[in-house]
Amino acid sequence: MVNFEAEKNTSQLPASVLGLLDFCKGLAIVWIVLIHWRPEWFGWQGVHVFIVLSGFGLTYSCLKRDSDISWKKWYVKRFRKVLPSYWMVCLWGYLILACVYLFEGRNLLNALSLPLDVLLTNTLLLKLTLLNPIVKVEPNGSLWFIPFIISFYLAFPWLYQLIAKHKTVRVVLFAFLMAIIVEFVYRAIALYWLDGIPTAYRHYAKLFPVLGVPLDKLPTDFRFKHEYAFDFFPSRLGEFAIGMVAAVGLVRNPSIFHKVLLNPWMGVLGFLIWLAGNALIYQGFWGWVFADFVIALGIILWFVNLGSLLQKKLPAFFSKMSQLGVWSYYIFLTHYLLVFITQKMDAPLTSLFDNSPIGIKVLRVSLFGAIIVGTWITSRILERFDRSQFSDLLIQKTFAKLLK
Repeated sequence: MVNFEAEKNTSQLPASVLGLLDFCKGLAIVWIVLIHWRPEWFGWQGVHVFIVLSGFGLTYSCLKRDSDISWKKWYVKRFRKVLPSYWMVCLWGYLILACVYLFEGRNLLNALSLPLDVLLTNTLLLKLTLLNPIVKVEPNGSLWFIPFIISFYLAFPWLYQLIAKHKTVRVVLFAFLMAIIVEFVYRAIALYWLDGIPTAYRHYAKLFPVLGVPLDKLPTDFRFKHEYAFDFFPSRLGEFAIGMVAAVGLVRNPSIFHKVLLNPWMGVLGFLIWLAGNALIYQGFWGWVFADFVIALGIILWFVNLGSLLQKKLPAFFSKMSQLGVWSYYIFLTHYLLVFITQKMDAPLTSLFDNSPIGIKVLRVSLFGAIIVGTWITSRILERFDRSQFSDLLIQKTFAKLLK
């Protein structure tokens, strides 16, 4: 079973740490599903958890290997874990969008041809490029994250040599500081010179518009008025490095790792740091430079220590949330398709209830239930496909052949 951005050999991790990682991913995917269902509040920040844990899992698995790493084999393995399922969901999205066009009254040729640009853009990972002007996200807005995380894969061998291979704490921390500075400089350039907007900040503009998030300063004729500048790895380099440095600490000094990071006071500190990061969003552009890193640092400390507490106090809840974490990659890929379908159904079905508040509430609950059930079914199907020989063949005929 494939964990979201985690190596299969993370079973080398201590059981307590592995359980905490799955718990964090489970809680994060719940946040993400909820905000895609109702785009308000802070649920989008679950993405920060996956970024940090990606840096942690990749670095830990590499450090535990005794021999030198073959980066060609490493790339093939990473692409095998991510791309077959991703490509399958791209195809599902194309078919769903074609069906929507048919129901809207378009002829069959138009219904099949119009979604092709979205299919090709997603399948070929064209959103990896900074200058990609395509803004279409339907029917699966979650797919932006896959090209984004692959941009980290492309940079990971260099980051690993820079951060994880050094023997002294001072050099590791210096490299960590450099990664943070690169993130801040890049984000400042994206904000002040490229007219960009950090990913998902529009959720806050909808929730608290009176606080003056300066979205009105973004020009209407520039491609970076959307989020492209922030869908590339330098915009989150510092938070990815948080996970890398934590993995180095766990491998080299497990006792200090547990003593420093896993204690209730660190959880409280993480929650306060997370609140400070959210407050930075309302300070305008300069606050946006630092907000994501601060949020990521706070949320991972908060989640990990919350998981440590619940593992002792509410083991049944901890176990269920950890199981969600194991399935989080498939849930992440599929849930937005169900959200898209139910959103298309919402208006026609609402009109049948003749503005009855109770009826509309029952409808919304039913649609959300359909999302949960549909996501469970599609995740199971996707997991079976991911284990199939066809998925192996896809990679052997593409990236594995190119890297020989």
